[in-house]
Amino acid sequence: MKGRKLFWVAFIPFLLAGCLGGGVIPPPPPVGEDTDWTVMIFLNGDNDLHNDAWQDFNSLEKVGSTDRVRVVVQFDSPWGGAARYLVKKDALPNLITSPVLQYLGEVNMGDASELADFVRFCAENYPARKYALIIWNHGTGFKSKDISFDFSPEGAITIPELGTALSLSTMYLGKKIDFLGMDACLMAMVEIAYEVKDHARVLVTSQELVPGEGWDYETILRVLVSHPLMGERDLARIVVDSYIDYYRWGSFTQSAIDLKEIFSLGRVVDELAQNILNDSLTPSWVYLSLGDSAVYFGDVDYVDLGSLVDLLSRDSRVKSKEVKESARAVQEALNKCIIHERASGEMTGNARGLSIYFPYLPYNHKYDDLAFSRDTYWNEMIKYLLQWRK
Repeated sequence: MKGRKLFWVAFIPFLLAGCLGGGVIPPPPPVGEDTDWTVMIFLNGDNDLHNDAWQDFNSLEKVGSTDRVRVVVQFDSPWGGAARYLVKKDALPNLITSPVLQYLGEVNMGDASELADFVRFCAENYPARKYALIIWNHGTGFKSKDISFDFSPEGAITIPELGTALSLSTMYLGKKIDFLGMDACLMAMVEIAYEVKDHARVLVTSQELVPGEGWDYETILRVLVSHPLMGERDLARIVVDSYIDYYRWGSFTQSAIDLKEIFSLGRVVDELAQNILNDSLTPSWVYLSLGDSAVYFGDVDYVDLGSLVDLLSRDSRVKSKEVKESARAVQEALNKCIIHERASGEMTGNARGLSIYFPYLPYNHKYDDLAFSRDTYWNEMIKYLLQWRK
C-alpha cells in the first residue's frame, strides 16, 4: 500500500487526543445480542500511509454504524497518538466527526497484543451475532515486517505473533472471528491462511500489491448495513467484487478463502513436497524452472499455487507419477478453499487465489518460524531444490 494526499483539517481530533494525554471516555453500555455485526477495523496510519488512512476513515463515515451494524475503529496517526471510535455517518469530507470511545495516547499498533486488546474492547462493549476484524496497513507476506507497520514507536506484527493475537481474540469473543480481512499487500498466502485457520472462518486478502486506498469501504459498508443478516461468505464476495470493480486499470487480485479447508490443503501440499523430495527421475532444475515460470506477484518469491501445480501436472519433463497425482490433488483442494477470487491485469489475470513461497532469491529463514513449515515438508523441499540454483 502506498501513500496519497494529505488532509490537514483531519488532524484536529488527534491533536486534541494528544493534549488530553491518553484519557478514557467510558464507552456506552453494551449493545444487545440482536446486533448482527460488529466490524472491528485496526486502522494503522502511524506510518507513510496516514493520508490513505484518513481517506478510508472518511469513506466509512459516508455510511456510518446502525443499530444492527456497529463499526468500531482503532485509529493511529503520526499526530497525537491513537483512539478508538464508533463510526457515525456524516457528510463532511476530510473531517473525522465520529465520537471517540477511548483515547489511547501513543501506542504501538505493530504490537500483536495491541490488536488482541482492541478485539477484547469490542467484545466487551459491542457484542454481536457476527464479528469482522480488518487489519489495515502494509503487508509483506511472512518476510520483513509482515503486517501492520508502526513507525512511532517502530514495530510490526509477525505472522506467528498474528496467530497468537487471533487465538486470544477468539477467547475474548467466545467464538471464531467470522470474517478476517487483511487490507494489505501480499497476504493471500497458503502459509498465512494456515497460521490463522483455527481462529477465523473466512479470510479475505490479496496475493498482489494493494494501492494505498485499499478496499472500497463505502460500498462494502453500504451493502452490509442494507443487508445486515448476510453471512461472512456473502460479505467476502462483496469485498472481492467491489475491490476489483473499484480499480479499473492495473494488476489487482482479491481472494475470499474458506479457512476450514486449509488444513486439507496443507496436507496435500505436504504430500507434493515429499513426492518431489523422493523423485529420483526428474532433475531438480526442472522443478526450479517450473517454479520460476509460475504466475508471481510483487514479491518474486511468492508464486500462485494454482499456476505452479498446473505446470507440475502437465509438464512432460516431470517424470514422477506421484508428483503429477499429488499436484492434481493440490489443485482440487485449492478449489475447495477458494470461495471467490478475482484478478485483473496481464501479469496476474491467471491467479487462482492463494500464493505459496517458492523462492527465486536466497532462502528466507523466517519461513522456518511458520506453523506451515513445522507441519509440512515444503520448507525442506525448497531448501533441497535451492542447492541446484546457479
